[in-house]
Amino acid sequence: MRYATVLMNVKAYPPVVGGVESYSEFVARTYQRAGVTPVVITSFPGRPGWHERAYPEGAFRVLNVGTGPQPVIFLKMIVASAWVRLTQKVDFIHATTWRAALAILPFRRRKPFVLTVHGQEVLNYPAILKRPMIRALVAADLVITVSHVSMQAARSALFGAHPKGTWQVNFNGLSYLNEARAYARPPVNGDRIRIVSFARLAVRKNIDGCLLALAKLRDEGVTNFHYRIAGTGPLKDKIENLIKELGLGDYVTMSGYVKDEDIPDLYRETDIFLHPQTASETGRDLEGFGLAIADSISFGAAAVVGKDGGPKDFVAHGVRGLVVDGNAVDDIADALRSLLKDPALLERLSSTGREWCLNNLSWDRHVAQILAFLEQQPRSH
Repeated sequence: MRYATVLMNVKAYPPVVGGVESYSEFVARTYQRAGVTPVVITSFPGRPGWHERAYPEGAFRVLNVGTGPQPVIFLKMIVASAWVRLTQKVDFIHATTWRAALAILPFRRRKPFVLTVHGQEVLNYPAILKRPMIRALVAADLVITVSHVSMQAARSALFGAHPKGTWQVNFNGLSYLNEARAYARPPVNGDRIRIVSFARLAVRKNIDGCLLALAKLRDEGVTNFHYRIAGTGPLKDKIENLIKELGLGDYVTMSGYVKDEDIPDLYRETDIFLHPQTASETGRDLEGFGLAIADSISFGAAAVVGKDGGPKDFVAHGVRGLVVDGNAVDDIADALRSLLKDPALLERLSSTGREWCLNNLSWDRHVAQILAFLEQQPRSH
């Protein structure tokens, strides 16, 4: 192994909860498993300074710069990046967002530089940061995007600039690979099919459209379902009111926040994972990958997802799930009707989707693709 240590600059890190935060932790742990020790610079609530994080893969150090206004955090990240580069030997750098990359670029000193693009972060930024963002994208030796939609977003963020490095699509891994592989899924009970949405309750997740579609089916007499909405967010009260207005109280449960340790059980209790996400009218709010969707499929749920965003990379319509127009209630209802009335179709999509995700989505593969690229590069000194 030519590369023994990686400096990771990340926007935030657990215990902060979020998709990018989870990505950073999974990748750091997988580097450690691959024999590459990560040194992580990040920001999260709590005591500033060095923290040792212990994982099954082994322990490594995380430098917390603390919290505060964004400009202050950024300055602290710059100081921390300079200090680590002066005092510690690292073989390459991995920034898990372009904003985190800005703090380390001045101190790169010819080390190989990897940058991850998830999607939304290259579509939403202050105008003053447009040129720095382009500079980070252009400077990277390797830009990895988590889906083809994310790749399109990253390319658009160049605004005509020509990157010097290699750009690759590199899918995320699964959160619970071992648990999913070990799970023996029972046959679906066609009399009560369990539909689950697990997401932040925000506009893009389209819970409103799910409820309207299910009300339509209920009115048709298709009632062999129970719908569980898991998660919290700004639309919680609105969703609760819509359930009452539609008279769906007997068919829908809102279970709120799900603890990390309870998430695998949530997926085990899911027959249809309903996530007909939408993109905003401006196109600046999209699902870059959809880790919860992939995780649910890995446990054997048949997924119904929106056509906007990255999930269609791994949910092939009619083969590994169903892809719908999230803005069309009838389209969502048609997809659900087909699964509720044909358990054999549900089982087939469940089986093929699960097999593909278990065989193709893993953090080991994600990191191996990065390391394979680096092994082909001239070694800097």
